[in-house]
Amino acid sequence: MLDTNVVVDYLLGREPGCSDAAKMIAMHAACEHAVYVSALSLKDAYFIVAMQLKRMERLATGSLSEGMARAANEVAWSCVRQLIENTIVLATGRAESLQAFVLRAAHADFEDDLVVATALGNGIDLLVSNDAELIKHAPIACLASSDAVAFLTAESAGI
Repeated sequence: MLDTNVVVDYLLGREPGCSDAAKMIAMHAACEHAVYVSALSLKDAYFIVAMQLKRMERLATGSLSEGMARAANEVAWSCVRQLIENTIVLATGRAESLQAFVLRAAHADFEDDLVVATALGNGIDLLVSNDAELIKHAPIACLASSDAVAFLTAESAGI
């Protein structure tokens, strides 16, 4: 399961997460490994992509026209659609929300705890995150994206 930060790295082309996420999504497409994302990560990714594109336009031109704002939103919609088509999206509901409060004692980041609770509630084997603190505190196997790619590649090769 990809953490929100890996999803955002992928969509914004930020390295190293972008290439690593692309490799994992390709493994999913090749039926080597299932790749999951939380529906909440899609919401956050939409917001961050649209916001970042608008910010880039403001920095480049000094303003943001209504047309450019609509274009940024349209790109964000397309990014989310691409993720939906190329991963398995998991719901986060009441049980996961309550579980996040239990996880708070080890890692007091509500968004991360929701992702972890969603992973735990769905029997996910591996969480992929580029958040060093989450990697240290996650009550589930959690690897940085580069380590996850190496692990999954070796596993697919039977090593």
